[in-house]
Amino acid sequence: MLDPQAPVDIVPPRRATWFELFGDLVFVAGIGQITHRVGAHPDAGSVAAAAGLFIPLWWAWVLYAVHANRADRDSVAHRLLTTAGLAGVVGMAVFAGVVGHGDSSDAGFVLSYLVARAGVAALYAWDSRRERELKPVFRAYLIGSAASAVFWLGGLAFESGPLRYGAWAVAMLMELALPLIAGSRLARVEHETEHLRERFGLFTIIVLGEVVLGFTNGLAGARTAGWAAVTAAAAFALTAGLWWSYFNASSTRHGAHAELAHTGKLMHIYVFGHLPLQLGLALAGASMGIAVAGGGSHLNATTAACIVGGVAVYLVSVALIRAAFTGIREGVVLIRLVTAAVAFVALPLAAHVPVAVVLIALAVLLGVSAVAETPLHRRRMASAAA
Repeated sequence: MLDPQAPVDIVPPRRATWFELFGDLVFVAGIGQITHRVGAHPDAGSVAAAAGLFIPLWWAWVLYAVHANRADRDSVAHRLLTTAGLAGVVGMAVFAGVVGHGDSSDAGFVLSYLVARAGVAALYAWDSRRERELKPVFRAYLIGSAASAVFWLGGLAFESGPLRYGAWAVAMLMELALPLIAGSRLARVEHETEHLRERFGLFTIIVLGEVVLGFTNGLAGARTAGWAAVTAAAAFALTAGLWWSYFNASSTRHGAHAELAHTGKLMHIYVFGHLPLQLGLALAGASMGIAVAGGGSHLNATTAACIVGGVAVYLVSVALIRAAFTGIREGVVLIRLVTAAVAFVALPLAAHVPVAVVLIALAVLLGVSAVAETPLHRRRMASAAA
């Protein structure tokens, strides 16, 4: 019979390692190069290119993060294999800014991405020697990677244009579909829930850093003059509101997403839901420097769509990820969906009012949303504690 007075050993949740954080820094360089494309040429073509390049970079990060969650023991072998794969991510960062400007830059980006993916394959091959449950994961990953590589490399056979980018889109869709197709094989491997949530939270912080970098660069370029200071202050308040909506209260409490331990529908919603969430933040951050440097002027249609539309897409994504665990009718979910709807409705007006007004309105909108959510978060946390 157990002694109720006996001390209970509580295993602390696993945390991100220092080496994982080093790897994140490599991805920061890639994100910066991609978002710079929008800041340098704020037009629809640059936005489409940035979004298209963000997806394979994001997916490479997901592959490394999920592998580390499943099997990484921070050993010398894991560090060496991961470092080799991260060399591919460095190459992606180098070529991301010039993809579409020549066959050599396109080939450099594709080959770098395939090196990054090969690093993950090598990690699964190494780990499956000792952990038999990882062998089906390795086989599924290897087959999917080989099939998609045909389209990545095959796209280089076409001239730069729709056929090349179409082949790459097919390759990317094949890769994104792989976890859904191989779901039964992946379900045999459990995940460290708290570690996985921390990793996605850290990547969200990284992308938020691009928003901060955007408006600080814009303010530096404007030499803190006139409307630029007001606009930058509004941009900072908006960034704080975006952080608040992701990390607020009950959504980050321990055990809030225990269902993520097993691969399944909720796991897929959580992972893939972060793609539009973080892409929306990245595009908003890419345009923030233009907005702040413009001071009291008006945004062009593309920049307005990136900032206002990016914030709205982010809010919808945050709401729907939460809804997968709490239900679509939960109060916080409804508040965030309404907030996103207001932002979408305001989008056509964003190009016709001063930049500062747009950013102040978004910051106030997120502030009102946070205030409205607070009692609901407290009630949910009290209920969980009880």
